[in-house]
Amino acid sequence: MKRITLVLAVILIISCNFQSEKESKISKEKVIENIQVLRLAGFFETYKNFSNEEIYDTIYANRKKRFTEIFESEYDPGMDLDAIQLAECDKTKMLFLDLEADVIKGNNIYVELIKTFSVLSNNVFKPENIKEKWESETGPIEVSFKLDGSIIKFQPEYQDDWLHESVFEVCNIEFKRKNIRITNCLSDDGNGYGQVVAIMRLTKKEQLVLEKEFNWKFTSE
Repeated sequence: MKRITLVLAVILIISCNFQSEKESKISKEKVIENIQVLRLAGFFETYKNFSNEEIYDTIYANRKKRFTEIFESEYDPGMDLDAIQLAECDKTKMLFLDLEADVIKGNNIYVELIKTFSVLSNNVFKPENIKEKWESETGPIEVSFKLDGSIIKFQPEYQDDWLHESVFEVCNIEFKRKNIRITNCLSDDGNGYGQVVAIMRLTKKEQLVLEKEFNWKFTSE
């Protein structure tokens, strides 16, 4: 359990504290400004009745709570978040994921990822009875879930502790069937984030907002 907890802590730090090579302090005013832009792109609908500053305070409180639980002592991660880090705080709009995800027998990483896709869909994609079966430490692996009365199955290949692309392909197919549009954000330089993927649920109009205001690039036009 200690190893899994440590891995989860590392993933959380990567996703919520992903920093560029340039060290820079982002002011509270800039973060609030970015919150406003993200709201124009459909983010933070959960807080639609909040002011931008109230959303800032809520995200900050949630971050302190999560990091304190992980490190089992009082911890203040701050709010020095750039726009992509801030966007990742809305799990219904963005999935920020390291592909080297500790995929081993017993960790149920595919199960948890499919649940995360359900959150990303804002629960329009509702898989049930998700199962992940390994015949040995190196597979074969079978993942299955029930969706709208049908059983969906696929067999991701064993790739050490890396996720296999089949899980994304299966979820993409089901998202398209439900008319849920997702796209990969490639960062403002168009090169992506290395082994970390940034998947967003965006309408074309919302994507245009992010392209214009943040100069972000995407895989879908």
